[in-house]
Amino acid sequence: MEAGIESLDITITIEDIVNQDISAQMAILSALLDNEDFAIYFREKVNIVFTGINPGDKNLWEIPEVRKYIQKLDDEFPYWLYFLSKEGDGLNLIYECRMIPFLNPEDEFDLNFAEFKDSVQNRWIPAMSEVCAFTDMSDEETQQLCMSFYRYMLAK
Repeated sequence: MEAGIESLDITITIEDIVNQDISAQMAILSALLDNEDFAIYFREKVNIVFTGINPGDKNLWEIPEVRKYIQKLDDEFPYWLYFLSKEGDGLNLIYECRMIPFLNPEDEFDLNFAEFKDSVQNRWIPAMSEVCAFTDMSDEETQQLCMSFYRYMLAK
């Protein structure tokens, strides 16, 4: 922080995905929750970065091993709405990895809306609220953070 770091990249390598090993990423992400100053400083400044992965003509979320990895990471760390940048594709990747893939448009809404609603209402917003309380954010700031997520999702 004192060095003027603008953002924090959580790097995921092909080896991490092949081994389904989230330990290195969790060590960094957990530190954000252990220190109030870190949590405040890195609010909406975390990015997810992949190295060594060439998805070809696929999206990352279409690769089964990536989906499984991201789901495992999300199971351990649901605090994305607070920490992830709304500039990159990290939130969208997590969202897509939680949804049922490859549905036709008619089924997309019916089948995935319930999962999206459950993830938002029962995982991501409560987790975000925990960090907001931990950092003594005002109700107004918390609401703004929530709206930032909704604007992000509407743009995707």
